[in-house]
Amino acid sequence: MLWSRGEIILVIHRLRIDNVVIEDPKLIKEHILDFYKTLYAEFISHGKDTGNMEDFIGTYIPELVSSEENMMLIKCPDFLEIKNVVFNLNGNSAPGPNGFGGVFYHSCWEIIGTDVCNVVQQSFKQNWVLPVMNSNVVSLITKIQGVEYIKDYRPIVVANFKFKIIFKILADRLALVAT
Repeated sequence: MLWSRGEIILVIHRLRIDNVVIEDPKLIKEHILDFYKTLYAEFISHGKDTGNMEDFIGTYIPELVSSEENMMLIKCPDFLEIKNVVFNLNGNSAPGPNGFGGVFYHSCWEIIGTDVCNVVQQSFKQNWVLPVMNSNVVSLITKIQGVEYIKDYRPIVVANFKFKIIFKILADRLALVAT
């Protein structure tokens, strides 16, 4: 199954729901979406109505960082920090949905570096990621031979490289606080 700008390209021809085998692509698609929506909704809510994300965070995540550490975590990265992250990310990793992987960013940095830095900095300044940067390709990989149920698939996500840059910056900063 692939997701492309909100569309699902389905290559699963048969699934079993309980004791019923379904082959209708529309029913398979609905079942897959329902399965993962339910799975991740349970993970996020833990069975409780969270109302909004801020309430969820305040309820389940205690304040573990000081104000100074928080400022370090959320400050806008400079050009050098972004460049270091780009070159520390694996250039041979799978390209994102746009087809551009790390090797492209490494080899074309002199041309694209300023634009990449501007996009990453914009995400930190505005506290949100452009939707096109958070577009991913999801593939379902079989966990076992003879797959019959959706639970027998493992979702693998290939993310946009600029998205990886932002989250690698955050992960590197968080590692400083967590040690």
